[in-house]
Amino acid sequence: MRHLIKGLEADLTGFKCSFKTRKILEKLPNDLIDILNKIAQNNGGVWIVGGAVRDWLIGHTPEDIDLAVNLTPEQMLEIFPDAILTGENFGTLSLRGENCLYQATTLRTDGNYNDGRRPNNVFWGNSLKKDLERRDFTVNAMAIDVARELLYDPHNGRSDISRGLIRAVGNAHQRLSEDGLRIMRAFRFSDRKEDGVWELENSLEVSISQLKHMLDNISRERIFIEWKRILSGQSSGIVIKKMALMGILDRFLIGRWDNKFAIFEALDNNLSLFDGLEKFSLILCENTIQEVETICKELKMSKIERNRIISIHNRFGHIPKLNKHSIRRFRFVLQDFAIKHLMLEKIIIDCKISIRGEGLTNHNLIIIDEIIDAVKNLEKQKTQSEPLADGKWIMVQTGLQKGEKLGRLKSWLHTIQIERDLYDISQIEKVLSTLSWNNSDFKNWPELKFP
Repeated sequence: MRHLIKGLEADLTGFKCSFKTRKILEKLPNDLIDILNKIAQNNGGVWIVGGAVRDWLIGHTPEDIDLAVNLTPEQMLEIFPDAILTGENFGTLSLRGENCLYQATTLRTDGNYNDGRRPNNVFWGNSLKKDLERRDFTVNAMAIDVARELLYDPHNGRSDISRGLIRAVGNAHQRLSEDGLRIMRAFRFSDRKEDGVWELENSLEVSISQLKHMLDNISRERIFIEWKRILSGQSSGIVIKKMALMGILDRFLIGRWDNKFAIFEALDNNLSLFDGLEKFSLILCENTIQEVETICKELKMSKIERNRIISIHNRFGHIPKLNKHSIRRFRFVLQDFAIKHLMLEKIIIDCKISIRGEGLTNHNLIIIDEIIDAVKNLEKQKTQSEPLADGKWIMVQTGLQKGEKLGRLKSWLHTIQIERDLYDISQIEKVLSTLSWNNSDFKNWPELKFP
């Protein structure tokens, strides 16, 4: 590791970093080392804090590396004039690395929390001790002085890591009263990937039960950000089931969730094949489409996220017929999601989940397994994905003018192209000669969709 300049010392007693942690610090990227040195050269104190420290001690690779500094935002901007003010009121700047941004936040103490979401005001300080005291959980209240190779852990986060425990810094009731979103964060941090699910410390769990109503005051955007992270966790099924039984899901999803036992059984499956939105769609399987649309709207999802969940939800209960034409169309429409859809159908059937409140599906697992094999063994598509017959070609062949009928005939021919895996326009011409397009209702013509 390059030579590091020692900055201001912390007002805490530190412990020498373990051999394993020191080896990690030796591999810190050069752009981060440059940032640490610049701050130290300007008589600043700088520490890596929060999630990165936690993940290193657990044995995971952190997604981000955040810094705490004793310099004010104005002083930081003098050192890093190209920094981005990403949280000016809370002293946070994003410092530019070579290929990433590093968040640096001025040491602070928080004023009163009157709205249960954010402090009324913050006060810049020089005390790492006080800064760590304001944090949510002990596993997030640790810091490392890289130059001195010292770990600061005033709230015994290391001990809680070894015990697999999520514990609040100080009084749990007070911590949650300050910011209701910490309820969601507690569940998110309890999912420790291959290390399984950590327990919520007793006073924290009691406080969550008592204060879950505080989620009503939190913006749905903030809740959805945490909810997506929970859904994406390796042990999300276990975590979400606990949230349901504790009444947490009731605060931001329509319906009563503590008695959805079929969904709980589904969550016991290995869901590692699915991403967060796919898992969410499964969880919403019993909800009506109107309820799903309302949930998506209230959570302020992006249009892409909303449309994806609704499309997955609408397809529940539908499987393709066991023939090549249907299988090809199914694979083309769903692409990489085709096998996932069938796996979700298996879970729904096996757990006897009612679909959209309309009852159980009539499909059986044997047939779905046969369809999965058919999809996997289907030869690679030879035809191009775009229609071989465009509108101009169809107009020449049929005499049709622009309009809905022409568009529907184009879709019909494209459907046949995919189903039969046609790859030459002459093949489409032969097909066209066999279709009753001139004397049938175009509104009933096949379309390239599933179901």
